[in-house]
Order: sequence, then C-alpha cells, then structure tokens
Amino acid sequence: MAAELNESTPVMLDQYTRFDKASVVTGNMFQYQYTVLNTKNPDSLVDIGLQSLRENIRNEFSTNPQLAVFKENNVVLEYVYKDENNRTIRTLRIDPEEYQ
Repeated sequence: MAAELNESTPVMLDQYTRFDKASVVTGNMFQYQYTVLNTKNPDSLVDIGLQSLRENIRNEFSTNPQLAVFKENNVVLEYVYKDENNRTIRTLRIDPEEYQ
C-alpha cells in the first residue's frame, strides 16, 4: 500500500499541506509524512487540524473496506508533520483500539 501511495508523491492536498510519502516502519506501524508550507505559523495550523484528522480517520476506517488489512493486523498509524525546514511540528499516533 505504501508503494502505491508513493507513486504520486509528493502531492499538495491543499494550499498548506503536502503529502510526501508513506512507509512501513518497525513495530507494525504505517507512517504518513507531510510538510506544512506557505504559512508563518505551521504549528498552529497543524494543531487546529488534528482533532478533525482523528475524526476523519475513524470515519474512514469504519466505511472503507480497503483499510480492513490495517484492522486485521492491528497496525499503528503515525502521521508526521514537518515544516519547510524539515523540523517536526507534530506526530500523531493512532493505536488500533482508536480506529477499530
């Protein structure tokens, strides 16, 4: 799945957020990496979006059958947001119990 996602990266999701890549990392974790661009305050922008991101993830996992493989394998999801200088702004970790 990571390889499929990475075929079209990097891609701008909106005027501030670029999806850079997805990867499988140790510990049964699937990681999404983003860069926040075009803003003087990327920290605030990410903080504002985190709650809706959690809600969107729960909804997506309850309705999208393609994500069943994550549920079946208890995969931990990690969303890493960096600024234009490659500084990590926030890392959001979602354990399987949160999206089951």
